[in-house]
Amino acid sequence: MTARDDDTHRNRTAAAMHDTAERLEIAEAILHRSADRSPDEATKERLHRLGDEVTSQAKDIDRRAGRLDGQ
Repeated sequence: MTARDDDTHRNRTAAAMHDTAERLEIAEAILHRSADRSPDEATKERLHRLGDEVTSQAKDIDRRAGRLDGQ
């Protein structure tokens, strides 16, 4: 594998990771909307906590992808 091949692979991996992070943020928004609509307080709290955890994971993935692509 050449250095150029390695850079291309790294860029593709980073792009996939950024895309994953974006999709997780969409899922997070859905979780929070669902929580806001839930009549059950326990469910509402669980969904908000889950949404927050999804956001945390998305940010971590995006941060690692940024290290791969030099952002």
